[in-house]
Amino acid sequence: MKIGLQTWGTDGDFFPFLALAIGLKEAGHEVILAYTSIDGKDYSNHPQAIGIDLIKADGGISAPIGVNPYAIAAKPGSFKEYSKLLSLYFDPFTEAMYSASRKLCQENDLVIGHAVCHTLLTASQKLNCPRVSLVLTPLVVRSKYVSPIGVNLGPFLNSFLWWIGGMVATASWFKTAKAIRKREGLTPITSLQEELFTSNLLTVIASSETLTQKPKDWAANIHMTGFLNLENLNSDWKMPPDLKEFIQNGDPPIYMTFGSCLQFDAQDSTQLLLEAAKLSGKRAIIQTSITNEELEQNPNVYILNSIPHSEVFPLCSLIVQHGGAGTTQAALLAGKPSIVVAHGFDQPYWGQQLQEAKVGGKVFQRAKITVDELAEEIKHVLASNLISKNASDIGAQMKTENGVEKAVQLISNLSIK
Repeated sequence: MKIGLQTWGTDGDFFPFLALAIGLKEAGHEVILAYTSIDGKDYSNHPQAIGIDLIKADGGISAPIGVNPYAIAAKPGSFKEYSKLLSLYFDPFTEAMYSASRKLCQENDLVIGHAVCHTLLTASQKLNCPRVSLVLTPLVVRSKYVSPIGVNLGPFLNSFLWWIGGMVATASWFKTAKAIRKREGLTPITSLQEELFTSNLLTVIASSETLTQKPKDWAANIHMTGFLNLENLNSDWKMPPDLKEFIQNGDPPIYMTFGSCLQFDAQDSTQLLLEAAKLSGKRAIIQTSITNEELEQNPNVYILNSIPHSEVFPLCSLIVQHGGAGTTQAALLAGKPSIVVAHGFDQPYWGQQLQEAKVGGKVFQRAKITVDELAEEIKHVLASNLISKNASDIGAQMKTENGVEKAVQLISNLSIK
């Protein structure tokens, strides 16, 4: 088949799509991938995208300058936060995204879209092209057994909250995309949950059932495959000798990273991590853009800018992280517990999943956490043999999964006329 994919967001939204695109290409399909990076990244020269046509669908529009998407004045993961995010980072790119969506639907037998790619749904309906939805966070798909607010209130109240939230979201979100539908002569979407976030053809949930169980009321066409991760990304990577020496000369260090969130608050976040590591009395590897020369020297801390998590996490004792899906997956695959300091959006959800699976500590909010709180939680999690054992057990189970292979099989088995 000729297959077009479209995604929108940050690294955590692009790389699962690239992993799937590579898997589809290796299975013999022709693949094109359109992406919209809300922090302005250009992935066109990515070394693993050979043979995959990449389209940067942003219309030359830059992300809002000086705006930190993780500093929106709203509770992380809340309706208000998502509303502001879509207003700032989706609506301005909508026309460019729709142009890419039309191209994908005109040139391919099947399209696969990020759950929020409103423009791909419109193009697929306008041009009669079958569409698959790829969901990166299970909470996007409603279930009466799961609460949209994180507190399970039972099937009746959960369903009521989903209905209310869905009605408000459908009325409030994607205003520019709605205008395109009207322009194209299509009827308005009546439910984002039923029409956009999922697909009657196939919905792929890129998450592992070892962490999040599949609700029993999901439709038969909704499949949880496991995480979609890139293989052999680090085949040529060599550990720096000084890092190897640091790791070997003492107890296994904790690894501290806020991923792409750090770029918006590098100085203060780095200071938080440094002080928490020092107060906890633990050796630490801290991932930051701030250089060694700018920081107080500490023989128990190793500073680095970027490194393959899959190569270093297994050598550490604990991962202090922001709760991104990719970092959460990497920590679990390494068999290591996490402490999540959520900055926004789906990060509180992943932190909660880790905590409920007893492979993580408390879930903190970046805007509220103190050095003392983080240091105490580091000591608490490291002292728990149960948390460490659970993380090791889940990691062993996840290593037997191949999310890309399963997703490719599901897609390849579709009957497309």
